[in-house]
Amino acid sequence: MAARKRRQDFVWLAILSLLVVFLFVLLTPLSWGLGLGLWLAFMGIFWGRYALVSHFAWSAPMRARVEAQIVNFDRLRAVMNALPDPVFLLDQSLLIEMANPAAEKFARAPVENQHLSQFLRAPEIRKAAERSLATGNPQMVEIEISGVPPLIFRAYLTPIGQTPMDASTQAKQSYSDRLILVLADLTQERRVEKMRSDFIANASHELRTPLASMLGFIETLRGHAKDDPEARDKFLSIMQKQAERMQRLVHDLMSLSTIELDENQPPTKSVDLCEVVSDVCDTLRPLFEKNHVQCTVINEQPDQPLNIFGYRDQLFQVIQNLIDNATKYSADAPQLEIYLGRGRPPEWGGAEAYKSGDTSARIAVGAGITLDELVYLRVCDHGPGIKREDLPRLTERFFRAEAEEQAHERGTGLGLAIVKHIINRHRGGFQIASAPQGGAAFTCFFLPFQDLEQGAAISGEGKNPR
Repeated sequence: MAARKRRQDFVWLAILSLLVVFLFVLLTPLSWGLGLGLWLAFMGIFWGRYALVSHFAWSAPMRARVEAQIVNFDRLRAVMNALPDPVFLLDQSLLIEMANPAAEKFARAPVENQHLSQFLRAPEIRKAAERSLATGNPQMVEIEISGVPPLIFRAYLTPIGQTPMDASTQAKQSYSDRLILVLADLTQERRVEKMRSDFIANASHELRTPLASMLGFIETLRGHAKDDPEARDKFLSIMQKQAERMQRLVHDLMSLSTIELDENQPPTKSVDLCEVVSDVCDTLRPLFEKNHVQCTVINEQPDQPLNIFGYRDQLFQVIQNLIDNATKYSADAPQLEIYLGRGRPPEWGGAEAYKSGDTSARIAVGAGITLDELVYLRVCDHGPGIKREDLPRLTERFFRAEAEEQAHERGTGLGLAIVKHIINRHRGGFQIASAPQGGAAFTCFFLPFQDLEQGAAISGEGKNPR
């Protein structure tokens, strides 16, 4: 680098000195031959200086210092690249001078020589950076990046700079002209904490009533109903139902907690949605026959596989929960339809139907794909329908609409919440519709499977949601 700089200086010196000689020849009696000779002699002297300067003893300390700085820079770059957390080197205006691969993966784009706000819109970072530059002290803030699901990071900023000597006080006055920003991902840690607290709160709230009921029946059976066979059989039947409901509740709570824990990790494998629907129907066929359920699968594109990004087991759970929900709130001998296809789903329920949730257009635009690429799954029933004011709350935990009282089997209130969280993990959408004359439709939107290099935006690697 130093040699190249010397060559550049020599070239500029030659050009400028040649211009000076040219002016002297024009303005003075100096001949062209003499002027050219003087210029060549002058350049020869300087060429010798430039050629021998690297061998002079006095230049060795400077060359050693430059080489040491290059080595230190390479070490700094190697250390930054080895760190798993995003690391940014910022100037006073938060312009990114250096970033490690983890930072570029976080930003999902090359970041050097770009402003930090282009990739991280967090006012807390700017305020902490201003405090750190002003005081020279490290700052730590916690930020939340909106998204589905939201991401939580701890941002650590520490200033770096110089400590010049103040001439008047002979004291070192430190100031900072650069900042190191390190982002630590706390999303998983916060999810574990929330999962633990939610599980305890939900379990204690929902199990309190059936446990109290069972304790009351046990006390009755040990008392005056001990020798009453009819009362004993009745109470034991009720206790069995309550125990089975608690078992389902614990299973659903554990399932929901597991799904929420991994909700920020989108799937990367291909699954044929048609095959999953077929497997669910084959598994539930004995129950269909027992409860006289008529389930019809309608594939709008029977000649094409519907490959999507997904986890087979979780998609199986989504379809099973939707079928169970539709069966539970339908009349005797329920009739269900499962629609599969691409693009915009056909209209359902007419113009008077009311809907809540995501739309196919919004999901397609958010994923950066065309509407025709989107894959949908719709489960329709012919039950009593859902009140308009209840639609937005159906995916809340433990929310039960009025139709719950008319259901054949009381659920845990977690089925649709599980469906919603699984759809969120798959970066899709979920819509619920109900018609005034009766019936409901539950529609899931999924992203089509593509190669990760071609469909990086779909898998979450090519688009910046921040």
